[in-house]
Order: sequence, then C-alpha cells, then structure tokens
Amino acid sequence: MLAAGGLSPVAERLGVPGETVRDWRLRFRERAEVIAVHFWRWARALDGALGEPVARGCPVADALEAIGVCTRAASLALGSRPAWSWVSRLTVGGLLVINTRPPWRVPE
Repeated sequence: MLAAGGLSPVAERLGVPGETVRDWRLRFRERAEVIAVHFWRWARALDGALGEPVARGCPVADALEAIGVCTRAASLALGSRPAWSWVSRLTVGGLLVINTRPPWRVPE
C-alpha cells in the first residue's frame, strides 16, 4: 500500500512520469519471486554461513528481504556501498528492464 498521495510524489521526486513509476512497481511485483531467488543466490555466494530464507508470506516482501540481506552481505564482503548500487551491480542495471527474461549474471 502506498502512502497518501500515491505514485505522483515519487514520480516528481525522481523526475519521471507517473506511468514509469507505476510500470516499475508492476514489474517488481510480477518478478518478485525471480528477484528473491536471484538475490538469495548472491547472498549465499557472498556469505556461505547464511541459512535458508524465511518466507514472509508475500512475494514482494520476500524479494525486498532478499535484496536487503544480499546488499548487506555484499557490503560486508566486498566493501560498503549503497544498497541501490549493489542492486544495480548484481542485475547489470536491469532489475526492472522490460525484457521478460532478465539477463542477470548468476553467481557460480
């Protein structure tokens, strides 16, 4: 649920049309499960001591949790940087690309 004012204040702050923010949000929701799996893989590659993720009961919440755990693990293992920077790096800048099959690199 969005705070009062909806997407317009977010769009204004970012300097993009409201439709763009709406589309980003929709793509994130549609890909939440794939996003969660991707970031949990990276998190475990960066920190082998991590256990299995605990499902939150909501794919978006699971994806956000995975991103948070992963970006923290990346900062601890490789050097501190903002979470958005790690997300961009680990998805090659394509977290919300229009492609139906995101070309994200997977840790080996």
